[in-house]
Amino acid sequence: MAVFRLSPLRVRVFSTCHLRYRYQYVDKLQARLRVADTAGALVHNVLYEFFGKLPRKERDRERLIAMFEERWAALSPRYLRMEGIQELHDRNLSALQRFAEREDLGAEPFQVEAYVQVPIAPEVILFGRMDRIDEEPDKTLHIIDYKTGAHPGDVDPSQLHLYAIMVERKLERTVSRASFWYLDDGSVWTTALTSSDKKQALAGALATVKDMEREKKFKPNVAPHCAGCPYLYTCEVREEIAQRRQAEGW
Repeated sequence: MAVFRLSPLRVRVFSTCHLRYRYQYVDKLQARLRVADTAGALVHNVLYEFFGKLPRKERDRERLIAMFEERWAALSPRYLRMEGIQELHDRNLSALQRFAEREDLGAEPFQVEAYVQVPIAPEVILFGRMDRIDEEPDKTLHIIDYKTGAHPGDVDPSQLHLYAIMVERKLERTVSRASFWYLDDGSVWTTALTSSDKKQALAGALATVKDMEREKKFKPNVAPHCAGCPYLYTCEVREEIAQRRQAEGW
């Protein structure tokens, strides 16, 4: 039996739309990322290098902004000519400026961009990469996930629960807290993590693996999330999506 590799992203894609799951994980089609996706990856890379590579004494607001501007200028000329690119630049610059005003730039994270993979059942590997792990005063760990967007209102913490499972199994340290840091509006969503939360998340992940393996129909779920889908270009219901977007304004 082949090893099933599960990630929080894979779980999220499956729960969002089974048809996208087929395109991404079964058919393995090429994704067409949005302009904003490249910008978001750049911001994550800047924060990784800022906290992961710079000595504490060299970290300040000016250095953070300079790193962003340097990496933005190094993007391909074709990308920099795309429609809406200046607005995207300004929005991400403002997000990092707010971050610098609000957060401790001298913080020493326990780990940044930590890649972890652990077995959670026979023939099932759970893997993922975490933006940042901080150590709490009581020596427990705090997982932080940066989001290049504003607070969505409703928050699904399942991604954070799966990260906690991975970290605890790999490092044999207790994860007591997990947070989403929304860079666009500077808001933070935090949750305390209990043993019950992690146990429930593990059971849910294993149940989802079984659902993924049994899935044969891969029905679409047409909703506003379709507007940002990297497989919209080839989606078999893209005409329905276009009609819904026009009628519902998303």
